[in-house]
Amino acid sequence: MERSGTARQPQLLGQKKDKFWLTVGLCALTAALFFLPFYIIDGGFFHYAGDFNSQQISFYRYMNGFLKGAGYPAGYEGVKNTFSWATDLGSGTMNAYSFYLYGSPFFWFSLLFPQGWLPYLMVPLLVLKFGVAGLGAYTYLKRYSAGRNYAVIGACLYALSGFTVYNTFFNHFVDCIALFPFLLWALDSYVYDGVRGVFPLAVAVNLLNNYFFFAGQIVFLFLYFFIKLLTGEYRITPGRFGRLAFESLLGVALGCLFLWPA
Repeated sequence: MERSGTARQPQLLGQKKDKFWLTVGLCALTAALFFLPFYIIDGGFFHYAGDFNSQQISFYRYMNGFLKGAGYPAGYEGVKNTFSWATDLGSGTMNAYSFYLYGSPFFWFSLLFPQGWLPYLMVPLLVLKFGVAGLGAYTYLKRYSAGRNYAVIGACLYALSGFTVYNTFFNHFVDCIALFPFLLWALDSYVYDGVRGVFPLAVAVNLLNNYFFFAGQIVFLFLYFFIKLLTGEYRITPGRFGRLAFESLLGVALGCLFLWPA
């Protein structure tokens, strides 16, 4: 069977226009309104006592310079170091920062900007993460919603939940929240629509982003898959299950680019 016999299709109810950008805009704008008063009071910074001030801001700023050869140490005769004497008593940057930001696509995006800008960019980066979280949730939910407006509402509730807003305290938590819905969407796309090659990319991106949270994400994904299988939501032949297993292992192998050295 090439396609699932229970393939879910979103019921558009006359709403044929997709609302990706509306969802992104609503989530990003609402997040910006959350942060704006503090951004103004703090003079362009966002101070959040504790780990956010002492770790999250300084990690982003430090690693921006380190990867560009402007950190400490800057390198010797053009050779870039992979060991940081400025971290704890000295540590390999891979195993020190892979949990926090090394695999984060948002961190790599921040490298487009000068090192000195990073303290001022923490709020714009958080706003971007909230927008991506909304986009991922919308992409996943629209398959199950009665109309696109309901998918927009559900995505906003996910992206702007109390859990997400509170965990801006731990900046790297928001990265995981933003990327996780794409994992569910990719699995659904394979089982319902027969889309190939997307699921391993979703697995790899989430694993690269944070190997610690990936363990919890995979527990949830296993439960999600087998419950839907047992309830008849998923129907999959042994051949397609085998390919899914291969794509899963391929995604993990790609994610080991950071996991193995870390």
